[in-house]
Amino acid sequence: MPDLQQWRALCGYYAVATAYMKDSNARITVFAPVDDVFTYNPDIRALDQKETLSHIVDSQVVDLTMNKVWEKQTLIRSTINSGYTYITQFENNPGNFSYFANAGMLCNHASNQWGIISGEQYLFKICTPMGHRPYPGTALSFIREHDVTVFEERQYNNRDLSQIRDILDRTPDIALVIYGSSAWNGFHTFFIPNDAAFARVVDRNRIDREVLLAHVTSTNRVLFTWPWLYDGGQHYYPSVRFSANIIEDNFKLKLVMRNITDRRTGKWDLYAVSEVYERYSQFRRGAVWAKILVPNIPTQNGVVHIIDNVLGIVSETIDMMIYRNEKTTTLMRYINTIGQIVRNYFSATGGLVTFFAPWNEAFDRIPEQIERRLLRDRIWLEQILKLHIVPAKELTSDEITNETIVNTIDNMRQLYFIKGEWPANNVTYYVIGGGIKTAIMMDNVAATNGIVHYIERVLGVPYQTLWEIMRNESRLQSSFHMMQNLQLRYSMDPWQVLTPEQNFTFFVPTNEAWHKQPATLVNRMNDGGHWQALQYVYKRHIVQGHALMYTDLRERTYVMMNDEKVVLRRRGRFWELYWPRGNRRAQVIEGGEIAGINGYMHMIDDVLIYEPDLRAHACTTEPVFFQFLIVCLVMVWRPGWFSQLFTAFLYR
Repeated sequence: MPDLQQWRALCGYYAVATAYMKDSNARITVFAPVDDVFTYNPDIRALDQKETLSHIVDSQVVDLTMNKVWEKQTLIRSTINSGYTYITQFENNPGNFSYFANAGMLCNHASNQWGIISGEQYLFKICTPMGHRPYPGTALSFIREHDVTVFEERQYNNRDLSQIRDILDRTPDIALVIYGSSAWNGFHTFFIPNDAAFARVVDRNRIDREVLLAHVTSTNRVLFTWPWLYDGGQHYYPSVRFSANIIEDNFKLKLVMRNITDRRTGKWDLYAVSEVYERYSQFRRGAVWAKILVPNIPTQNGVVHIIDNVLGIVSETIDMMIYRNEKTTTLMRYINTIGQIVRNYFSATGGLVTFFAPWNEAFDRIPEQIERRLLRDRIWLEQILKLHIVPAKELTSDEITNETIVNTIDNMRQLYFIKGEWPANNVTYYVIGGGIKTAIMMDNVAATNGIVHYIERVLGVPYQTLWEIMRNESRLQSSFHMMQNLQLRYSMDPWQVLTPEQNFTFFVPTNEAWHKQPATLVNRMNDGGHWQALQYVYKRHIVQGHALMYTDLRERTYVMMNDEKVVLRRRGRFWELYWPRGNRRAQVIEGGEIAGINGYMHMIDDVLIYEPDLRAHACTTEPVFFQFLIVCLVMVWRPGWFSQLFTAFLYR
């Protein structure tokens, strides 16, 4: 097998692993990483013998070859190294399954090789690392372990878990029943905060039984990092709650695992998120994010992930949270530039606000000339920061729909939202403000005075020219392909930016707007002989020398486009363009404002075009050419025409 040579070489280093691989009578199942796993994770090449043996199960796992739904989602099997392997099944769609051995995804379904059998042995290929070597004990014994020699050859230890150890000693019922339960009583996923996580909690008395149980999934939910992220978008699992000596599912507080990718390096961090949908007891509405520092430590009663924050506990204001976060250092520098005007909204404990906080990556994307102007103009900077704050509201993602509109504290501009769902169950939320659309990367982060959503762009600050925006906007592809053949595209993509002479307001028709037009008219405009007529039509949609935001439309009754008056008027909650000469109307789409370096674009649902545009003088050069040819022939035919013309000029 050419894709298992690295695994064969690793087993060749150790006598016990080689003996098991060669013994045709040994009833074992081998989960062998393919060569790509060793390529992308070079540390696996240095596995010791015990870690290598944890890839071998001491029984035949025939369930993987049956291709049907199991009675239990997770099978528990022991390895030849006295540890546990958790084999999980997920049904992608009816009859199509994915399997995981710990964190290793079986890639046999990709090659249609379900079980490679040699004598009494089963061999399965895995495409991701399985995780750390199993700990020979429960989660409680892992936390309470005092013998340092147990962790000598392992990639993890319990040196930073003294705080959780003390708290579990004070709550023996939780410690023994949940964290130290027998393997056959129930398997869980444990998120264990380290000592630095407890140091961030202001009031230590708030950490009680319910908080401890917020770190544990319900019974028989043993989920490693790769299976959890691969679970078809169904990431939420209930935590357990200890009540009247009964372990029951608590659907008010749910656990989820999320990954955030760094766009510059390509590396991604894993986070455990506890989300509360309804306020109860001391839990606040919103989510607490904790970075997973050491993932995938198998124990006898589940799997342990060590995290850097205490789930369920909210004890910081928005100001404290942003100041502590290493990803928002640039944001704090901008906030400190304008003083306490904006910061008072974050530090106050009385009022509730929703803050859309840009990451450092968002400020890195701003062009240098724009950033210099932003730092010089304190009034503009204050308006930009106020655009990110929604007063008197805890806006969480479960309230966001495509029709959601909220007011910001500047009382001028509003925020619009898009709930994108692609592929199935993979929901991404977008916020639009000041003509900038950005994705919400970390949502529903709870603070004592509101909710924080971390975004990847700065609202209200342009990043690209209008031409670059059109190229990337899916709803404007019809207009983009037409303008590729027009000289007007050079005006949309200027060399100099932020100059009043090169500012535009472009009412750009969407794809649906062009689909409303007669097919014969659109086809003739694009047949290659009417490009100048099409440019004449597009100039009717452009205001030159003025960059008008959506709020600026309130102050105007008409605009001049291509030396023609186009009326701006209200129709209910929407703005409408009315072109009197062609008797055409186009509605300005709410939330369709797009900010560029050289102006603003507003999407409209119709095109200001009609049939006589094809007969415009600008559409062809043939009549002008024939007129010029006739004049030349007359001049050549009449002798002395130049002297007569010169004499007439002198007498005049």
